[in-house]
Amino acid sequence: MNAKDIELIRKMLKMQAKLDEAIMKEYGLICIYEENLSFAILDEVGELTHELKANWCWWKKTQPQVDEEKVLGELVDIWHFVLSWQNNFNGGEEGLLTDDEIMEKVDDNRWSIEEYGKGIVIKLADLSYSPLWKVEPLIAITEYLGFTVEQVYSAYCDKNKINYQRLESGY
Repeated sequence: MNAKDIELIRKMLKMQAKLDEAIMKEYGLICIYEENLSFAILDEVGELTHELKANWCWWKKTQPQVDEEKVLGELVDIWHFVLSWQNNFNGGEEGLLTDDEIMEKVDDNRWSIEEYGKGIVIKLADLSYSPLWKVEPLIAITEYLGFTVEQVYSAYCDKNKINYQRLESGY
């Protein structure tokens, strides 16, 4: 985690704000409800845990191995909704902590994931209902899963294009 990563997050926040604006216009919405975003985050967390199932599913011998590309794809879907939450309910870019504070919170979150046996489960569950901090734990989750913010940014940009195509096609 470094200043370049935080700049990429700021770029994604701007991109997400534009996407949310386009979605709201397309569907005639005047706002995005926080409860709906919480459901969306929870749903995507479920999809991510399903992609990670080979790592934790002890009762099924036929579980396919983890596909890192699919994991990254589901992780990016969570990023979309967490960024939307940050923009709509935590001040967007202006609501972010300072770079040093972000890095410190990410370190704290990563430490708690690694130190507690169920740390990743707790952090994933917290994403849907934590009233203040979602970006920093998500960065820590991203790193814990072996991805960089740069990888997320690249995949986010790709998925963002798909989301605009979906809007145009009436998805």
